[in-house]
Amino acid sequence: MRVTTLTTLRTGKPGSFEAVAPGETIVLPDTEAQSLITRGLVIAKHEVIDQDNDLIDAILDAIDDLPQEAYGKDGKPSVRSIEEIISQSVTAADRDRAWETYQSLVHDGH
Repeated sequence: MRVTTLTTLRTGKPGSFEAVAPGETIVLPDTEAQSLITRGLVIAKHEVIDQDNDLIDAILDAIDDLPQEAYGKDGKPSVRSIEEIISQSVTAADRDRAWETYQSLVHDGH
């Protein structure tokens, strides 16, 4: 199953562990993935938007629909709130790229 990490995970066999950073997508056996989903360490990677620009556009549309409480202390929209709207995993880097675009559109008056 394809999942996106919400925390740093250590994968592999003893002696050859690899770290998987938050926001990265990996493929795990279904039982292992389900266990990590239940524990809140990963989320399932559902419907995939193939084009990078399509993903950014979907995030921009989601940002328009977010309530004020969906924003963090840093002023950025919550990744989880965006994911709930577009039904797809989003990395913080994806959100940041879309947020930067959104901010420039708002400040340019478009």
